Amino acid sequence: HHYHYYYCSLRTHTMSASKELLKGLEQALEKKGDELVSKFKGVALFKIDGEEFLLDLKNGSGKMYFGSGASGPKPDVTLTMSDDTFVKLAAGKIQPQMAFIQGKLKISGNIALSMKLTPVLKAAQPGAK
Repeated sequence: HHYHYYYCSLRTHTMSASKELLKGLEQALEKKGDELVSKFKGVALFKIDGEEFLLDLKNGSGKMYFGSGASGPKPDVTLTMSDDTFVKLAAGKIQPQMAFIQGKLKISGNIALSMKLTPVLKAAQPGAK
């Protein structure tokens, strides 16, 4: 039982890393949503460790939807990965292409769109300009 508790606390701890980044991205949308929409022009669904986050960078100045079954627009591209991979992608430590080749990132839908994610995720970094 002790092990189970440890695993749970570990999991909630790691889960927050991508959530924090996505919250950061949500704040970036408020500041420069128009710019990010013009860069990306699409809707991306992130599936991170079983949780879903929908990023609309197609309509208006962008919007972030948290939680599966969110009433957002239909995604153009779906990206499935672990929390760790998402954090590395956002930090620019790994490129989407590499993560995809290594099998750490599953992409369905518009693959070309996923290659435009890097500048968008950069905006999610704390202290991003």
